[in-house]
Amino acid sequence: MGIRKKYIVGFIVILITFGFLVYRGMDGAMMVYVNVSELDTQDANKENETLQVAGIVEPGSIESNSSTRQISFMLQDLNKPDYTLKVNYNGIVPDNFKPGIQVVVQGVLDQKNKVIKAEQILVKCPSKYQEDTKS
Repeated sequence: MGIRKKYIVGFIVILITFGFLVYRGMDGAMMVYVNVSELDTQDANKENETLQVAGIVEPGSIESNSSTRQISFMLQDLNKPDYTLKVNYNGIVPDNFKPGIQVVVQGVLDQKNKVIKAEQILVKCPSKYQEDTKS
């Protein structure tokens, strides 16, 4: 009977460990997804929380430094262009990144200065890459 109890206890420990790892993995993968205008209306404090912010790259707002690979631009709300958010990003931008295109920026918000320090920029695929459903 003693060996069987050891197997049961071992199985329970493995199950608890697996459950904890799944929980931690899902916790990190579940980022808040908002539009620019929603940042002002959210009741919860989003400071130091990784967010995904959707918007449009404001034409004429892109500033880049090729030697340091730093870029900054203004992100306009998808539905309310008067709402904007400054984005600072350090890294290689996607090839199809340009003014007027829809993007999702993943990063940490500095609410006080209304700036998001982006860790990743995801560009929405242009419609020319989507399948034509009209027949």
